[in-house]
Amino acid sequence: NLIIDAKVSLTAYERYAKEGDEAKKADHLKNHIKSVREQIKDLSSKNYQELHGINAPDYVMMYIPVEPAFLAVIQADNNLYFEALDKNIVLVTASTLLATMRTVSFIWTQEDQSKNVLQIAKQSGDLYDKFVGFTEDLIRVGNAMDKAKNEYKGAMNKLSTGTGNLVNRAEKIKKLGAKASKAIDS
Repeated sequence: NLIIDAKVSLTAYERYAKEGDEAKKADHLKNHIKSVREQIKDLSSKNYQELHGINAPDYVMMYIPVEPAFLAVIQADNNLYFEALDKNIVLVTASTLLATMRTVSFIWTQEDQSKNVLQIAKQSGDLYDKFVGFTEDLIRVGNAMDKAKNEYKGAMNKLSTGTGNLVNRAEKIKKLGAKASKAIDS
């Protein structure tokens, strides 16, 4: 969210712009500067950026719709712009508002990308850890398969291939005259 305040009074500036008498013109300019300064102070005290549910930058934009009114203030009191910044107020005009908004948008985009990079790095680390766990499981499965294969070979050796195996003994018993209706598969 961007907060843009457009309530600056231009009454004193209007008098300044219309005034022909230089002394009165200077007084109107002082009043105009005072009016802008009061609006800065008022905006600063509202703490818009602290509102619940508002995701806003630390700065509030104070829109001055008449460019010469802004220039008159800055030329007469060039510290006012920095005073406003110190109070988290950015003075903007028709010519600077869009550029300021685009700058904020660019910063937000960069911030989002930075957050995404951090999230990608975290997810990549989690994925790597999961991959390591998977490879460890596969190694255990392979070892278990090797063990099972060795156990199978040992059992087959006892059954049919080793000396004194069960198949040969059973066949000897059959040859000695044991009655059986079935034959062992060769």
